[in-house]
Amino acid sequence: MRSHLSIEDLDSFKEGNVTNREKEKIKLHLSECKQCREKYNIMLDLENYLKEEDYTDIYFTKRVVDSLNKNKHVKKSNKSIIKKYGILKPVFSAVLICTFVGASFYFGTKFDSFKRNPVSDPDNLQTIQATQQPAAEAVPSPAQSEITDFKWVVILYFPNPSAECVVPEHRVVSKAQDEKLEEVIFRELQKGPHEYGKEPIIPEGTRLLSSEVKDGICYLNLSREFVDNNPGGTAYETVLINSIVNSLTELPYIEKVQFLIEGEVREVYTHLVFDEPFERNESFIRTPENTPEAIEEKIRELGVEVLTAFKNKDMQSLSEHIHPDKGVRFSPYTYVEVEKDVVITTEEIKTLLDSDKVYFWGFYDGIGDPIELTFAKYLSEFVYDQDFLNADEVIYDVQFDRGNTINNVFEVYAGSHILEYHFKGTPEYDWMDWKSLKLVFEEKDGNWYLIGVVHDQWTI
Repeated sequence: MRSHLSIEDLDSFKEGNVTNREKEKIKLHLSECKQCREKYNIMLDLENYLKEEDYTDIYFTKRVVDSLNKNKHVKKSNKSIIKKYGILKPVFSAVLICTFVGASFYFGTKFDSFKRNPVSDPDNLQTIQATQQPAAEAVPSPAQSEITDFKWVVILYFPNPSAECVVPEHRVVSKAQDEKLEEVIFRELQKGPHEYGKEPIIPEGTRLLSSEVKDGICYLNLSREFVDNNPGGTAYETVLINSIVNSLTELPYIEKVQFLIEGEVREVYTHLVFDEPFERNESFIRTPENTPEAIEEKIRELGVEVLTAFKNKDMQSLSEHIHPDKGVRFSPYTYVEVEKDVVITTEEIKTLLDSDKVYFWGFYDGIGDPIELTFAKYLSEFVYDQDFLNADEVIYDVQFDRGNTINNVFEVYAGSHILEYHFKGTPEYDWMDWKSLKLVFEEKDGNWYLIGVVHDQWTI
């Protein structure tokens, strides 16, 4: 079961009192956990209320005070513990209790009302006014009467640069009292992302003519520019539709999106079937840490670490990068022989450099003699036989068939990521003295591990 973030975690994240690693973990959790996202939204809205509003109604104050009085027994039972921490601990605790209890009492009625009528009346999603209205006969203060908009934290989805997925972006937005939240989200999508190229995804000139939610379906009525100014291409249309649909279905009362053009259902956009409502597509969503660009950057970093371990003959560090279940397979040439190549486990490799054990690694190309070497000698002859940390080229996930040996690396390691470190050779030997080393990485439980080391060179 996934654990939820505490109020203290969210407060530290909001104030920036977390490490970069903790920050990224919390951002990832918020993008996946609706319950924690709602809790965080409440904290932000409460903070905005406290900062921006001069008026605090007496009912809100009374609820907070009464709630604190109910918790007096808690303070008494913990008196001996509090003394150990000095005066700062109770002050900080009181602030947290006040903030959380106040937010719970104040916003609870509005979230309960929304949850009771999420689909039938989306306009009930009136968020978080500055105060709970007093009794009917009470006269609101001038500050209440002047309220014209509210703050929301929404999740928008924009395409990554290679248009292979959409990436979530949290954004604080304003919503006027008479404005629908789905209209606000579409307006923000038109502005484009803050990251990942910062180019808008919505076709230029598109106007949102109207929106309506019925039975969980958002009918989004757009102007003709949405079609006419579409630059074309199935890939573009796919990310465009996923950006809009995944953003709108973040709202709990929207399950699908039906596009209308000038009030009419259109059979085909330009390539995609367009006459049926689109559902949310979770498989097309990536977190910022999980985009193809982020994965490539991570694999390249791991490649440097692995090569450094090979160069320094640091087997302890190398063992930390080897797949814990599959180990690592060593292939002297670019034709990988799955059943014959030597596979070494993460534990074995820690002491293998000092071992006198001779392994059979395959056959030398041309002469056909068996390759019978200790691991240390194989490392010098068929792994780090060039300074690959300073290779002429570092190639990511692209297959090159350079020599006359069959290259089956991408076939054997399908679904993995492959880095090739390549030296072009020298004019003296008519460029035939080229060499490459290929490192193969596979994912397990969110981490990437080395599963293959493939040597490649000109063969007769």
